[in-house]
Formats: sequence, structure tokens, C-alpha cells
Amino acid sequence: PHSDHPFGHGRIEYVAGLIVSLLIILMGVTLARESLDKMLHPQDVTFSLLSAGILAASILVKLYMYSYNRALSKKLNSSTLKATATDSLSDACATLAVLISMIISHLTGLRIDGYAGILVALMILWAGYNAAKDTITPLLGRAPDPELVRRIRAIVREYKEVIGVHDLIVHEYGAGNLMVSLHA
Repeated sequence: PHSDHPFGHGRIEYVAGLIVSLLIILMGVTLARESLDKMLHPQDVTFSLLSAGILAASILVKLYMYSYNRALSKKLNSSTLKATATDSLSDACATLAVLISMIISHLTGLRIDGYAGILVALMILWAGYNAAKDTITPLLGRAPDPELVRRIRAIVREYKEVIGVHDLIVHEYGAGNLMVSLHA
């Protein structure tokens, strides 16, 4: 906090998370469009053990990044890191779909990469929507946890001068940065 921003910069975390969420949604739309094109204009898929190995390694790296960012997001209560974890998981799913499609095409001659891409695009769009919802809610303001409200009221009522508490308002300015006002 400082004179220009007395409540700090905590809400920028939510803005950054929203930007990542919008990028996830953009990725889903792009994948859906490309997959639809592959469904309408199928092409032969080239298979090689090297490309399959690279795709498998990429999936493992993205799953590690998902796990790491997810754990860190929980530790720091960070919506941006949670959205970044979702982005890594989306990338892993998309790459897995490419790998599976490539293998099926190689073994059977079926060209399913467009159909697999549509399924993955829908999953990515759903993940992006949920990530955006998780970051928009605190930006717009959300109701405080009832247990927090109960604890605040209990603390204020410990003072013998306090007869009652009303008009309790809790504002969130980033993870763990709350401002509470009330009438006692």
C-alpha cells in the first residue's frame, strides 16, 4: 500500500488471472476452428517415433508444470497461478489428443485428429470459462465467508461497550488482504 493505492495492488492478481483465462479461451476457439477445418479437409498424418517421443515428453513437462503451478496457486492463494496451471493442463490435453490421433491414424488409417481436436477445444473452452469466472468474481465483489463474518462479530462483541453489530462490509484487495467496516 502507498498514497496512490492505499489498499495495495492485490487486485491486479485477479486482472492477470482474467487475462490468462481469456488467452485460454482464445486457444480453445483457435483449436476448434483448426479442428473443424481438419474435419472438412482431412489430411494424412505423418507418424514417426521421434515425433511421438517429443509429444510424449511435452505432455509430461506440461503435466509437471500443471502440478507445480496448481500447488503454488493453493499455497499462495493465487488466481493467476491457478489459471496458468489450467493453461498447462489444456496444453497437455491438446498434445495428448494430437499424439493419440497420430497413433490411431498410423495404425488404422482413420483421420480423427479434427474430431479429437473439437473435443479438446470444448474442454479448453470450459476450463477457460471456469478460470475467468474464478477471477471475475473477486473483482466484482463477493459475499464474505459466513464463518469469517461470525468470527468478526464475535471479536467486536467481546468489548463490553458494544451492544450489537450491523452493516458489516468486507472488501477483498487480493489474497488475504481484507478491509472490514462495520457499525458497532
